[in-house]
Order: sequence, then structure tokens, then C-alpha cells
Amino acid sequence: MHNLHLFAGLSWDPAIKGILVVAVGVAILIGSILLIVGTNTGSRLGLLIVLGSLFGWLSILTMYWWITPPGIGPRGQDPSWKPVEIYVHEPGAGPARTSVVDLLPDPSKVPSGAQVIAEHPELASQIVGKPENTSLSDIAAIKNGDTFTGADILKRFYGIDSTQPSEAAGESKLNGWQVVTVSGAGEASATADAALIEAGLFPDATGYKKLNAYEWNEEETRAEACPAAEGDGGTRVLPTDALCRAWFRIRTTFNLWHPPRYQIVQIQPVIAQETVPGEAPPVPKVDPSRPTISVVMLRDQGNVRAKPAYFFAISFSLFIIFVLILHFRDKTLMKNLEEAEKAKLEAKAKTS
Repeated sequence: MHNLHLFAGLSWDPAIKGILVVAVGVAILIGSILLIVGTNTGSRLGLLIVLGSLFGWLSILTMYWWITPPGIGPRGQDPSWKPVEIYVHEPGAGPARTSVVDLLPDPSKVPSGAQVIAEHPELASQIVGKPENTSLSDIAAIKNGDTFTGADILKRFYGIDSTQPSEAAGESKLNGWQVVTVSGAGEASATADAALIEAGLFPDATGYKKLNAYEWNEEETRAEACPAAEGDGGTRVLPTDALCRAWFRIRTTFNLWHPPRYQIVQIQPVIAQETVPGEAPPVPKVDPSRPTISVVMLRDQGNVRAKPAYFFAISFSLFIIFVLILHFRDKTLMKNLEEAEKAKLEAKAKTS
């Protein structure tokens, strides 16, 4: 027993190591510069010069962090999806608390992925799973070369917009909503799983099947702001419509207020099936007697640049303070030297 206590004490690693590393670094790096400057200018003036230089350098460093937040270091919270509502599409449910959800057509009025593939069999060879397990998000991601074939078919024949670029014409039937591809809805899908389990609707993710994912985003894209800037620039030195692209980048970088951005992941409970020992798990089948459920999520833009901005404000303020102290010290010194020179001349005049 005593040996166990001894080993527990040896393995204890308190945070004093980090404090000592910082203290030694400050003593060696800043202390050595302070020693050199202090021997030439004096201890007080040398301290002011070193502190002014230190916070000037920190101002440049933190400003760079503000523009490009570091991967490891002072950075705020990353953007994430926050569940705001779980809406059940059943008769008599009434309007959703989130108003934009009511603009999305009822799931029964939206064609399924299996229906789209049945009416356009040319897509069957480009899907990974079976047609009955294919969603509109899977179809929107189908690409043939540089053309998003799936997105074009959804727009042209069904009036379904998607987040993929499409030049197909047609009436929009989603009232501003867009189908999101599986890759684009990955983070929101994981958030929806956690929200459904936390709400107690399902014990785990095997009790339902994900159908489609939709997005509502009023924020202007570069393609909308600068349509002439899109496409192949060829061998041009500057990109097409470079001024518009630059101004769009500036506006979006310094834009502190964003319109709300929503994503909806729709799921439907599945029929319970027994797993046969030695065989693959059965393919989930939705229960048509159970209603579709929409998990509504709001995009939290986060505050990645907040901490670097705070560090910049503190460092720059201290830099200004020490520079002003040096400035007023120099003015006081020049005034005293002038008065001393004036007194010296007056004394010399009296003696003569």
C-alpha cells in the first residue's frame, strides 16, 4: 500500500511546470533585452523602451491572429449548428415556432429519391446504395464532369433547388429552401442525432432513418454578388471581375451581422426488424404510419476572432500608453534642458 502511494506521488504533475517555462522564457528573452537597453539608457528609460517595443510587437502579432485565427492558440468558439426546434409533421400540429419552417412544403408533397430515380433511370448507375435508400441529398450530389447532373434534374423537372450550382431553369417549389448534399449536411446530421436522443424521442440513431436535408440561407454568395467573376479564368493573371471579388471579400470579412441560416434534417421512424445471426443487418425501412420529423437547426456563426481581437485591443492600448509616456518624458526632458540652458546663460550674463 505504501508503495502505491509513493508511485502516485511520483506521477503527480502539477501545473507549476508551465508556469516555470513561461517565467524562464520571459526572464531570458525579455530580461536579456532589458539588461542591454538598460545599461545604455538607464533602468527606467530602458524599461519603458522595452515595454513599448514588446507591446508594439504583440500588437502586430495579435492583429495577424485577428485576421487569421491560429489553429492552436487564442481563438474563440468555432461555428456550429444549434437545434432550435423538433417539429412533427402530423395533422393538427399547427404552425412551427420557427416561421421559415412553414415555407417548406409538406414532406408528402416532395418527391422521394426513389421516385426521381424511377423517372430518370440514367441516375441509377451513379448512386452508391439502392434506389429505395436514396435521398434527394444524394441525388443533388451526383456530378458528371463539371456538371451537377442531379441538381439540374431536380431543378428542371421538380422545381427543387439545391446548394449545388445549376444552370437549369424552372419554377422553385421549395419557397427559398434548398436541398443540401450529404457532405454539406454532415455536421447538422450529427447535431440532429444528438438532439433527438437528448429529447428522449429515440434511444439511439437506429430507431429512425434520415430522409432529406434542407437549408435556408439569405446571405449573399459570391456567385450572386459577382456573376461575371465565376467560371474558368483561363491564363489570365488577374481573375475575372477582380474588383468585385475584392470588394465582396472585404464586405464579408468585416460583416459582423449575418442573416439567420437554418438547416432541417428530416427523419422518419423505421419498422423494427430482427437481425439474423450470421447475416448482415437488415436495411432500415421507414414506417409509413409514423409521421416525418424535422429537426430545425440554426447556424451559430461563433466568435473565432473574438479572443485575438481582445488581445489586440489590450496590446495596442498598452503600446499607446507606453509610447505616450516616452513622448511626454522626452518633452519634459527637452523643457528642462531648455530651462537649464536659459538659467546657465542668465548666470553667465550676471557674472560678466
